[in-house]
Amino acid sequence: MKLLFDHIMTDYWKNKLDFLKSKYEDLEILYFENDEEKKKHLKEIDGLLGGFITEEEMDFAENLKIIFVPFSGVNTLPSKKILERNITVANSKGNGKVVAERAVSLTMSLLGKIPHFHNDMRKGVWHGFSVGEKPNQSWESIIDKKVTILGTGSIGRSLAKYLKAFDCNITGYKNSYNGEKIDNFDYLTTDFKEAIEKSEIIYIALPLTNSTRNTVNLDNINLFEDKYLINVGRGPIINEKALYNGIKNGILKGAAIDVWYDYPTKDNKYKLPSVYPIHLYENVILSPHVAGFNEKAVQYSIDWCIDNVVNYIETGDPKNKVNMKLKY
Repeated sequence: MKLLFDHIMTDYWKNKLDFLKSKYEDLEILYFENDEEKKKHLKEIDGLLGGFITEEEMDFAENLKIIFVPFSGVNTLPSKKILERNITVANSKGNGKVVAERAVSLTMSLLGKIPHFHNDMRKGVWHGFSVGEKPNQSWESIIDKKVTILGTGSIGRSLAKYLKAFDCNITGYKNSYNGEKIDNFDYLTTDFKEAIEKSEIIYIALPLTNSTRNTVNLDNINLFEDKYLINVGRGPIINEKALYNGIKNGILKGAAIDVWYDYPTKDNKYKLPSVYPIHLYENVILSPHVAGFNEKAVQYSIDWCIDNVVNYIETGDPKNKVNMKLKY
């Protein structure tokens, strides 16, 4: 089997790839330094280790059978051509527990008013009993909260596990449900309205697909009245204008967002994450899409990706196969 590595090389990657080569004598891993080398190798390979390939590059890769994506999202891939050619896609969900950790951190920052109190204290402004405030003017605990997690995959399941430590009552929302039980969820439903109305904190932990885009929109944002909204899935799962209206009009009690709409580029590294002034509101916590991006998270994702390769070589199927029609 010939596998082309198309990702940022690190020592951790190198050690894992060396392990693969030592384990399988028939495995050849190819690398490239420029576009010409890449095109040449694409003609030879059976598998691609990377999450980005264009339709034009796929035309070169005539023998391509499988793409090992070293992260969870597959919306960067040309799904139509992949489906036409029946190419297998295997993604990596290893960083789900780290993303979930970030989601809990965002929740505690938001309800705990940590950035707000911190910024005020830097100016000498105090809050709490020492300045005569009442308890209901202080920060809010997540203990005993009613929580809904939209998405019960690796992120959602880890999130439910963590929140159980705070005695939260947890509802999980899924597109389909066959009656199975999932650890740490008190209730599972396919009814979106029910899932939202019964909870105080709503987490978005869904993949971005045609069916999940605009899950939260202008028509249903009022369902979120007096609730906290945390998004660690993908930005467009919440309609951008609906998010802004929810904050501006006081529908949402607060929001913590790690995934966005406008991202920096090589030519413009300084950019606000939305066309709307969401960043100006004190009941909003902004995070620069880093929930799954730290050393531990990246290592977990690489481990999962390597497991996908091992399973594919030994059984003909990766550890985790993506349904490219659904994109998860």
